[in-house]
Amino acid sequence: MNSTLSKTLAATMAFTLAGLVSLFFFATASAYLLPHFIIYALLVLNTYFSIRFWSALQPNDVRQLLIDGLLVVTYLALAFSIGRPTHFAIAALALFIAAPVKYILMRGRTPHEALVERKIFLDSLGTLSCAVLVGGTLAGYALEAAWLFAMGFTLANVYLLFIRPMYRM
Repeated sequence: MNSTLSKTLAATMAFTLAGLVSLFFFATASAYLLPHFIIYALLVLNTYFSIRFWSALQPNDVRQLLIDGLLVVTYLALAFSIGRPTHFAIAALALFIAAPVKYILMRGRTPHEALVERKIFLDSLGTLSCAVLVGGTLAGYALEAAWLFAMGFTLANVYLLFIRPMYRM
């Protein structure tokens, strides 16, 4: 098994396990479980394709290792905040703030600059969407904001994974 596939499968399985452990052992039963689970499951699916695609293209240096570590920490924070609307929204925002930084650090260091710029743009839209999720949550519309985000994220993933795939040369 090559290292890209190994890394992809290891991360996907770890994030899936974290989500399931959170869902079954830590999350409080609430109306937020379903939209949070949908968001998290779609994020794991998207992450599988992202790691599989970008792993071979990213430079192997300390900066990428550090941002990957930060992404893992924020990902786990998101997993273990399923069912808690404020924590989940803030963890999602932290994850989507860190995500574009990974690709900003790749600028000028890969022959695929157009792909890097598209990924930065798309992750920045995710950051903006998470800011709206946080705003809606703090304004007292946590359930509505979670469902709106889940529906929008679902549509975005269908489009970006299957209609106009973002993980293709």
